[in-house]
Formats: sequence, C-alpha cells, structure tokens
Amino acid sequence: MLNFISTPIGNLNDISLRAVDVIRSSDFLYAEDTRNLKKLLNFINLKAKSKSFHEHNEHKVSVEIIEKLKNGKIVSVVSDAGTPAISDPGYKLIQMCIKDNVRYTLIPGSSSVISALVMSGLPTDRFSFYGFVPRKANDQDKFFEILSNDDKTSIFFESPKRIEKTLLKMKKFVGENRNVSLCKEMTKIHENVFRGRVFEILECVKNKKINLKGELVVVLEGQNKPKPFSKINEKIKNEFLSKLSASDSAKLISILTGENKRDIYKKLIEK
Repeated sequence: MLNFISTPIGNLNDISLRAVDVIRSSDFLYAEDTRNLKKLLNFINLKAKSKSFHEHNEHKVSVEIIEKLKNGKIVSVVSDAGTPAISDPGYKLIQMCIKDNVRYTLIPGSSSVISALVMSGLPTDRFSFYGFVPRKANDQDKFFEILSNDDKTSIFFESPKRIEKTLLKMKKFVGENRNVSLCKEMTKIHENVFRGRVFEILECVKNKKINLKGELVVVLEGQNKPKPFSKINEKIKNEFLSKLSASDSAKLISILTGENKRDIYKKLIEK
C-alpha cells in the first residue's frame, strides 16, 4: 500500500493520530526534504530513515517506489507541509499507480490552500488554486490576465521577496480596488492575515507596515463585473462601429454592460 500523508503547515500539534500510526507502520518513508521530516519524526518520538523524493528525481524514485509496492512493502510519501501532490511531487507517482493498478490512499490533514481561503474572509463557495506565480515576466502577464477574468476566489503562493512586484502586477491587470488577503504563518505563533483592497495592501507593503517574514498565501476576490466585450464578440463590435461612431458605440455599450465608457472606447479603437 502506498500512503500520501498530509502534515501540519506550521503547528506540529496538528498532526493526526492516523498519520502517526501510518508513519510508524511504514516500511519506507519518502519526503521532499528529509530534514523537515526528521523534525516531525522527532516530535512523535520515532527513529526512522527516509529518502528524498523531489522534482529532480521524481521519475526515478517513483519507479523505485512502485517496485517496493509490488513486493508487498508499505511505503509512505510524507509532505513537507500540507497535503502531498499539491505544488509538491506526487502526481507522476499517482499516475504510475493507476497505470500499474497499485493501491494508494491519502491520509488527509492540513492544507494551506483551504486554511487561507477560510482565513481570508472572501467567498468560499467557489475558488481556483493557481500554485506559484511564474518567474518569467511574459508568463506572469498571462497569469494575472487569467486571474483578472476569474469570477471565483483565486488562491496562489508567493514569496515575501516578490510580493511587492506581484501586487504591482495585480494592480495593473486586476485593478486596484479588488479585495485581497495576505495570509502569513498560518497555525504558527505569528499567524496573521492582512485584508484590504489591492492598492491598500500594496501601500502597506511599500511602507513596511506589514511584517513579511514567513510564507505567504495570497487570496484574491473574484471578478464580479463582466469585462468589456466579455459577451460581445468581434462581429458585434464591428456592427456597432458600422452604424455609430466609436464614442456613441462606447456610450451605448456602457449602458448595456455597466462598464466604464472610457475603457470601452479604448477597446473600440484598438486595431
């Protein structure tokens, strides 16, 4: 049996009794960072060896794990923090298990994504998780363009070192008035959630009014207004312009959609 074991995202007391039992009964333990796992093992008073399982050796180690499972061994993949395979190695191994008809299960537990969603105070009924913000500028632009059009609450990870640049990108693509929450050090002693509009949080970061030490999960309010031309395709746009001036078309479309007339006008004159 293969177990994917969820672990605390900060406070080690959050480890479940089931997770402890499964870790103790495992023949082999794997973790992305064995040093983090060692802290957990010390916490539960267990001396056991573990092997690394990370993005650079994921395929090789997955083959190794499958072989052990076929020989009847109990193998557990323990996350560094939170739920395995969520922005962590594990997906490829799961696919191999399905292909080879090997049993696996998840030992549920903490999730920084769900914790941040609840702590943010933003709508929890529908949400999207986007992982880490891309590093390359072009990819970032695409990333925030997608976020700007998502009508669900959006959740993603960001480094404290890059959060100011990320907020600037959000201001540009998403708008300065969208509500956002920065969730920091959840479940730990210095847990804090900073809530406000994009421009407000950006100002706090610029003026160092927010202590950014520690891991951040960003939760963004969904788009609650239709974007200009979100329901008006190129053909309809051309029909407007064939009958009316760009200015009059913008005025009429603004009445129909509730969008800013100037924004619509800019879209109309774009080629």
